Amino acid sequence: MDLSVPAVTLAALLLGTARATGFVLLAPPFNSRTIPGPVKAAFALALSVLLSTQIAPTLPEPTAGFLVVAAVTEVVIGAALGFVVQVLFTAVQMAGDLIDVTGGFSLQPAYDPLAMTQNSSVGRLHYLLAITLLFTSGGHLLIVQGFATSYDGLPVGGDVPTDQIASVLVTAFAMMFLAALQIAGPMVAVLLLADVALALLSRAAPALNIFAFGFPLKILLTLTMLGLTFPLLPPALDVLLEHAARAMVSLRSG
Repeated sequence: MDLSVPAVTLAALLLGTARATGFVLLAPPFNSRTIPGPVKAAFALALSVLLSTQIAPTLPEPTAGFLVVAAVTEVVIGAALGFVVQVLFTAVQMAGDLIDVTGGFSLQPAYDPLAMTQNSSVGRLHYLLAITLLFTSGGHLLIVQGFATSYDGLPVGGDVPTDQIASVLVTAFAMMFLAALQIAGPMVAVLLLADVALALLSRAAPALNIFAFGFPLKILLTLTMLGLTFPLLPPALDVLLEHAARAMVSLRSG
């Protein structure tokens, strides 16, 4: 039996895999080190197989030069889309980092063997909770849907919209800081008021050793009030994922 596959179909599969690879390497939750490399490669290939029928009709007759240039362009576009999602998703961990700084947990950072970096305890806890909520709420499907819809505005073989990507990244960074402040703002305010109260107490009673019980008191207050931020994570994460999907869809090639 002679089985022949059109060259356009193979080119669509190759270029689709290139964009999906760049996306999977940077977009959460697929960029985690807990997911083995072969699994990420298989997931990128599966995405390209599903989207190959959408990519093939828009491709010209493939040539060697076109495939090389288009493959590099697709990797850049996929990485840009994944980075936008990562920036917005980092807002949850940044909220935990703010709590760590004001609560005193940042004095002893914890080593993360997966990311091979030192992270704050509460920030890492918020990030793991966000990953769990991402899967339980179906948010990972929304991210994949946004990636699939990106081919409507950014067809394979088009140019990289650098101006639009820069504008989307600026907006994403602004939303990241705003969302982090909205999640951690009330608790940070309480901890800062606790600092003011301890400072006034040290002025009123200089004989007291504030450093002896100041840090344990703030840690106890942080752990007691930490549960107040958990109910804010699901709605905040839903809003961030919606903005990430809209950002991917809003990009248009010239």
